[in-house]
Amino acid sequence: MQPDPALTTLPDLLRSRAGAEPDRPFVRFKERTMTYGEFDARTDQLAAGLADLGVTGGDVVSVFLPNCLEFLEAWWAILKAGGVLGPVNPAYVGPEAAYVIEHSRAVAVVTDERGVGVLAPVRGELGRVDQVICIDDSGAGDVSLAAIAQRGAGKPMGGRAPISRGPDDLASILYTSGTTGKPKGAMLTHRNLLVNATQGAELVPLGAGDRVGMLLPLFHANAQVVTCLIPMMIRCEVVMWERFSASKFWETVEQLQPATISAVPTILAAVLNAPNAPGPENSLRYIICGAAPLSVDLLEAFETKFGIRILEGYGLTETSCVSSINPFYGARKAGSIGLPIRGQPMKIIGEDGSQVANGEYGEIVIHGPNVMPGYLYNEAATADSIRDGWLHTGDIGYVDDDGYFFIVDRTKDMIIRGGENIYPREIEEVIYEHEGVLEVAVIGLPHEVRGEEVLAVVAPVDGYELDTEQLAAFVAQRLAKYKLPARIELRDELPKTPTGKISKGPLREEFGSVFGS
Repeated sequence: MQPDPALTTLPDLLRSRAGAEPDRPFVRFKERTMTYGEFDARTDQLAAGLADLGVTGGDVVSVFLPNCLEFLEAWWAILKAGGVLGPVNPAYVGPEAAYVIEHSRAVAVVTDERGVGVLAPVRGELGRVDQVICIDDSGAGDVSLAAIAQRGAGKPMGGRAPISRGPDDLASILYTSGTTGKPKGAMLTHRNLLVNATQGAELVPLGAGDRVGMLLPLFHANAQVVTCLIPMMIRCEVVMWERFSASKFWETVEQLQPATISAVPTILAAVLNAPNAPGPENSLRYIICGAAPLSVDLLEAFETKFGIRILEGYGLTETSCVSSINPFYGARKAGSIGLPIRGQPMKIIGEDGSQVANGEYGEIVIHGPNVMPGYLYNEAATADSIRDGWLHTGDIGYVDDDGYFFIVDRTKDMIIRGGENIYPREIEEVIYEHEGVLEVAVIGLPHEVRGEEVLAVVAPVDGYELDTEQLAAFVAQRLAKYKLPARIELRDELPKTPTGKISKGPLREEFGSVFGS
């Protein structure tokens, strides 16, 4: 349950593995493979280059990249330099990325040529960013990653004394979209992540040398913990997908030979009827599925067709990643999020804060050393989320007599589209910027593959001829593609509560949303 006491920070974990087995393969991406020893040496060199550039203890460095080997290299180099990882969703457009980078007070950004272009129009808003580091040799950005490595060659930590970092120092800031419309930065310490990786490593049927497929994006806690830190704990090899393709999924499995992957329900739904399905033999022993509800029908259809066990899990960015899982060894209940991980108490509480009886509905709350210390620069949100040491998840569920947890609803007005969390308020605020919009309500609609889609119901300003295609184009300039409404409906007015507040309940009933009022 507790990590090795000799491991106080994440770089200690990497150095321990590299020191013991430097020639063991660690990561493979496309045609490149790096051993633990090579990855440790490479990130030492990059860390020294970052230090020479001025990155020091506690500095945030944003990483604005899709999955690639350079993301991993930047992550561990930042930590070794004493810095804090600040991942940015690579799907973000300029204003979205600028908010996260500036709010975290990042001093540098590691990105690619595309990211340099996205940030160019908003570079003036990034007042604390001294350097935009480009991983490509295109001349974009202020300096290349290759130049950073060259600066670090033969200069341990840039010639300065090593920065002392401890288990309770920040390791990363992961932004989660907020119900108020602005993302909140969940602060995760080295202890949080080491504990959660240790907890998770106890539960998976993996051994040294097994391959773990990294399919989900690295800016998410899931990919960082489940398909990087836990494999590192067990001395596995990480094999990275370049991108997900249902039509090429089994071809990639055959090529990479992973023992497991972590996925979301939309991936399983897409793979279920994909071509080139394997015979009874393939490398996958099990798949961990989380981030969104998994239907019992989909679970049973997938397992019946492929003979691969699916383990449903549950967790939040605020708990570092994993909080419960259906066990590989032991009874599993379809439709359940499983049993709490050892060392992470979970319970169901009522409105008065007291624990309710088994079978009764209430809010899921979680306690443990993996729970974040709070949200960056947001004391109010921290106080609202963490009370008496318990993280209030906002998810409504129940626990059965065997201790298995089930989720039945969400108190937060969140839409989950293809495993991505989307908060209606953020979209509503963008739509409200249009001069022709008087009122707007954004809700989720059920979707067979993606789980949910985004619907915007809009009431125009009186006398304004609002064109939905023009409004959609307006929104597309301001939000990432995955947040865009799949459908915009116009109404003369929106339903209201007696106090005049827009009421989404009637809209959910009208359009058949996932949940009622």
